[in-house]
Amino acid sequence: MPDNNSDLGPRLDLAGNPLPTLPSASPASTNNFSGGPYYPPPMATPPGVTSTQARPAPQASPSGGTKLWLRLIVGVVSFIIGYAVVGALNPKHTPAPESFTTYAAPDKSFTCAAPAGWTTTGAAAGKMSDGSTSTVGGVLFEQNNAKIDITTDNYATLVAYDVMNNNADPQSLTGSKAGVLHKQWRAKTAAEHKGYAETKVADFESPMGDARLSEWTARGNALGFGGAMHGYRASLAGGGKTAEVVCQCLESDWPELKPAFQRVLASFLAGEAAAP
Repeated sequence: MPDNNSDLGPRLDLAGNPLPTLPSASPASTNNFSGGPYYPPPMATPPGVTSTQARPAPQASPSGGTKLWLRLIVGVVSFIIGYAVVGALNPKHTPAPESFTTYAAPDKSFTCAAPAGWTTTGAAAGKMSDGSTSTVGGVLFEQNNAKIDITTDNYATLVAYDVMNNNADPQSLTGSKAGVLHKQWRAKTAAEHKGYAETKVADFESPMGDARLSEWTARGNALGFGGAMHGYRASLAGGGKTAEVVCQCLESDWPELKPAFQRVLASFLAGEAAAP
């Protein structure tokens, strides 16, 4: 291939002046239309940004210690979730208590029979940690999936709350106090159980005097887990005191635990008197 600079003679402009001599291009670098060497254009840098700033900084990878901690956290969370799921899918049988003791509230507001050997968690009315005064008390008896949850309060407090919230029931002053309480508390118990349904139990005698009782069933807890449930919901009123009692267990344990629930319900009494 002839050399453009030597074989054709010097290049002249229109005025006859010699043009600058172009360097010879090797065949590998001759990539443009004029036959000269190809030089790639420089990378454009955004306005206001230096070449150093435009270059992305290398990202630091997590250290070996950080990766280990992440694996441990994921493992612990997975274990807890798995344990909860297995427990919900395979609930444990709860036998009937062999004996009962007498539970007396720390604030001396009530007494009742307590299943021996069950976990007991009490909540007394009185001064709270923030300095306020609470009238709500109670106790919780638990064994596996079975529990007896008792919540107590002063009836005057409940009436005052309803009046302030324009939710007062005329019967709260003249009719059955337990009846008013029973209607109010149904929604709370239903919200805690999937497929909740209840029927009223007509005959129920309580040392408190004024009492209402319903038997209920559900497909499980609020999320539908834990297995089919069966229980009682009782509302008691007397001596200026009210109590809402929720008894529950697995449907399969109901025939065995039903008498134990009835015994606790029949023993509840406001004040310091000993439970029967």
